[in-house]
Amino acid sequence: MTEHNYLIYPTIDLFSYELAEGLGQSDELIDQNRVNFWRKIYGDKLTNAQLENAIQVEAEQLEFIKLLGEKKIESFLSPLDGFFYPVKLGDTYALQTNCSSDRDEFDIYTPRDITNFQKIQQNILSHHHTQSDQSANYIGQTWFVWGQLTTATQDPDNIAKQIYNQLQIFDRPDWDKDLKTDPKAPPAKLLGATCFELWQLPSDRGDLSQSKQLLICLFPHDLDIKELSEKKIPKLTPSLMRLFLYRHKTIWAYDRSRYHKANLKNKVKNIQILIADDSTKTDLVALQQDLKSTLNLMTSYAKELIYLEDQRNTIETNLKNYQKKLKRLEDPDLDIDLPFLEKFTAIVTDKYIPQIVTDLASLSPAQKSLENSVRNIEGRINIEQARSDRNLNQTIFAVGTGLGTSQVAASIIVAQFPANTDIKDLNYQPANYIWIFIISMLIGIFFGGCIWLIMWIMRSRNSPKA
Repeated sequence: MTEHNYLIYPTIDLFSYELAEGLGQSDELIDQNRVNFWRKIYGDKLTNAQLENAIQVEAEQLEFIKLLGEKKIESFLSPLDGFFYPVKLGDTYALQTNCSSDRDEFDIYTPRDITNFQKIQQNILSHHHTQSDQSANYIGQTWFVWGQLTTATQDPDNIAKQIYNQLQIFDRPDWDKDLKTDPKAPPAKLLGATCFELWQLPSDRGDLSQSKQLLICLFPHDLDIKELSEKKIPKLTPSLMRLFLYRHKTIWAYDRSRYHKANLKNKVKNIQILIADDSTKTDLVALQQDLKSTLNLMTSYAKELIYLEDQRNTIETNLKNYQKKLKRLEDPDLDIDLPFLEKFTAIVTDKYIPQIVTDLASLSPAQKSLENSVRNIEGRINIEQARSDRNLNQTIFAVGTGLGTSQVAASIIVAQFPANTDIKDLNYQPANYIWIFIISMLIGIFFGGCIWLIMWIMRSRNSPKA
């Protein structure tokens, strides 16, 4: 056996996070989120009783909820040495999946070749009945890999590189590029272990599945690995779960901000088309439809701006929580010193937050353009409505004048007949009344038309010239 390729108790903890209660999600969607989370652990064997129990446990008003209660963990089937540890942190489901060995194949403290990490990783992935990064509520995941060196002569850097290559977590593996710990600085420590942090971040046009984080911790050969694995690391796990959550929630919020920015940019194109539309349009129905479309666009645009602002607030909040948790986590008495984890905060303060501030500044003016467009359309509608009302009043006046004239004309014509005319007189037939009606209507139409024409000419003279 070549001692330089062996470790004692090689172990992987996968910390994965999913949104439990998304902003504005209905109760049905929240229930489906719960089902999806628990199916990751139980698959098709998930029962209604387990779901009912989960609902009752989640009802506790706590920020950190152990979803399995006193049971705490769901162990893998023997002989695998592994378990699930599900918790709820605020609005997020967090799941620790741990695996270290096959008890039938090895004594857990027997030194093993680092190639066993591949098998351990596959055991974890095979126990996840659904893949986290394929979920719509996926937030992120961290691979926490650790083990104990067998001798004082082993080179931690070389061992860490081999582990990195064995696991193949990164899409484009590049040790020098992905490594965030400074090889020239004093070794970072976690309970005495030498630590290596490696990560990749999603591009602005990418997705969260590109976000990768790997933390490798190699403990010196002279530590009590049994006490470490059974007491110290389990005690540290809740703090690590929170720390990783704040990190992933920050990246998730920035990714969401890119989504909202893209939506806003698409809406800006619609705004430009709307504003460039023919401003001389006078059809009242068309103007009312334009107003409706503009108001809808303004409402949706305002919502996207609010969502973008919300993501900035989420980033700032989680960054503060990340820094506070990291400061509390570092403890000289426990041999914990993790300055390399501060490198992530520089990404947030130098890129994430300034980028969103710039986006808000550049995209907010379009909302003013929409407000101006609404006022412009409303003004044109009022003008056209007033013009329509004047036309209606003119028509009513002309028709009234015509009817009045018609009635007067009919009365005058009827008065020309002798008062004592016998209805049986052949010169006094019903046809005479038809002629009287026709003549009186023609007179009414003539006078009504004249009135309407005179008013139209006067209105045309008084109207402002284009």
